[in-house]
Amino acid sequence: MERGLKILLVCITNKNYGDTIIADCTEYLLHKVLGRADKTTKILKYSIMSCDLHQIRYVDAVIFAGGGLIKYEHEDFCERISEIVDEAEKCDVPVFLNAMGVEGYDEKDDRCQRLKKALNSEAVKAVTIRDDFELFRKKYAYRRGLRVKPVFDTAVWADKVYNEVPAESDVIGLNVARGDIFADYGAEGIDEEYMLAFWKELTDKLTKRGLKWKIFTNGFDSDEKFAVKLCEMLGCEKMPQVGSARQLVRYLCGFKAVVAVRMHACITSCALGLPCIGLVWNDKLRMWGEKIGTPDRYIEPDEISADKVLLMLDRAMFEGGKSAGAVSKLLAPLELKKFLWKECKPRGKKYEGQLADKIMEVGLGGIQHKYKAINNLNEMKRRLESGCTVFEADVRLTSDLKAVCVNSWSEKNLKMLGFEMNDQSRLGMPEKDFLGARYDGKYKTCSFEDVAKEFAVRGNTRLMIDIGIPPKEQHEALLKETAKILKATGLGKKRTMIRFQREKDIKFWNTLECDCTIVYFLKDSTDPAEREEYRNKAFAVCKKYGIDTISMVSQTYTEETAELLKDKKLKPVIFSCDKVGDAVEMIERGAYLVGSNFYSARYIKDLTT
Repeated sequence: MERGLKILLVCITNKNYGDTIIADCTEYLLHKVLGRADKTTKILKYSIMSCDLHQIRYVDAVIFAGGGLIKYEHEDFCERISEIVDEAEKCDVPVFLNAMGVEGYDEKDDRCQRLKKALNSEAVKAVTIRDDFELFRKKYAYRRGLRVKPVFDTAVWADKVYNEVPAESDVIGLNVARGDIFADYGAEGIDEEYMLAFWKELTDKLTKRGLKWKIFTNGFDSDEKFAVKLCEMLGCEKMPQVGSARQLVRYLCGFKAVVAVRMHACITSCALGLPCIGLVWNDKLRMWGEKIGTPDRYIEPDEISADKVLLMLDRAMFEGGKSAGAVSKLLAPLELKKFLWKECKPRGKKYEGQLADKIMEVGLGGIQHKYKAINNLNEMKRRLESGCTVFEADVRLTSDLKAVCVNSWSEKNLKMLGFEMNDQSRLGMPEKDFLGARYDGKYKTCSFEDVAKEFAVRGNTRLMIDIGIPPKEQHEALLKETAKILKATGLGKKRTMIRFQREKDIKFWNTLECDCTIVYFLKDSTDPAEREEYRNKAFAVCKKYGIDTISMVSQTYTEETAELLKDKKLKPVIFSCDKVGDAVEMIERGAYLVGSNFYSARYIKDLTT
């Protein structure tokens, strides 16, 4: 096989970090079968729900990382699979679906039949199935030449991927999920009230027997809400919400055994050698238990009781953990290897021109396609180290007039930081409270001074400062504090830009004598007359203050607007480009910089060159 492949790895990106474990393990197996010496192959993680099909034209292969994707009744995965496969067929890019979970089939359901058609596309070279292989083989697969094989879920490699080892422990891990999950999948009578009572009875019996226990989730917000409610009822503390796949693995490594609702708490426990009891809310848990030879450890809905769980838990702890055998685990990487060596070769097109150089990391860089504009210093440093050079930071004042990096003091952001909205929230919170908080309990906040100091020592970088629309009480104080920090750190005009939305902010900024490139914001409207008014005002402000750079959201940057800006000799900075295709369109239209909430300049470079 020729070297230098670009592989688009299609992943489920959400707060169920079991899905992230799948993606990480599949990426590990790809490196394993390609050989670590192959430094030129690029594996690009693509969020299945991003609908960013433009990326496919630049890659040499599309590989679905795995998970419960072949289904049509829950979530929209069937639509996304169909769209991705259709685009891959148009671009002559081979597709491999790895370790798929299969959930149901219906001849009369249009979604199911569209999915079936996509799975039998000429672009799809092979499909491996983790559960319900016979259903897939008999009902879905019909094209001659389509390779279909049963394999284990790739999360069975979690012990190798994360290199974590269970510690000596006397704690039982109780992995809970939202209270209505059983009812949603057809288990009558097992609602939230039932599950609260079940977990209470189980914990009471564990405690009575002198066994310690802790409650945790895989990370889903809905699961966390149930866990909070449960722990309040039990009068105990919940383990902090996990923020990464590795953290979930580390949680599991701290247990003696696990009772789990979520499938990948079960699979990862088994990969780590931990005894695990699963509560079957979906057939896939039963099939996993059968696949590893321990069906009795996976308890059906009509048999769920504290006594039954305790009986099976005792037996599992006596017998020990059970997972896939060493030989059986090799089936998944073997099929990946066959696909890569037989079907793949460098074929993706390259982008002729500057693309990555024009990408700006908005809010210091989004995280895992889950978070945008949270201004996280660690993510900023990670992107700086990978070669990204243009960043945007959102700067606001705290209630005690200190400049910090936060998108806004909105109800959503305050909630993520663990605070309630109140009458004073528009003026922020004390700096000490903000810097001591964490987004979703895990991502650190930072001051603007921290960011400026980091940029000051990196001579090839540029920073755009977005102050939003400051409250009138803080308008002058914010600008003074921002200017003071820029002067103290030595970030000059060539290194910094500051974006204003009001003329009065520009006027006051100019009195501070801080050498910084000014960017003005072009407001838009769906009303043609109002749009014309906004344009004329923005152009007049730019002319009055000698501003040559103007920003706007992507919807504003039409072909008509682009031509007007060229005539005015204004450089457009475009925000809210969450798809590579949109970014390409904006750049080809003449954008000076494009702000992406998720994709880094490094990702764009790896994809398009």
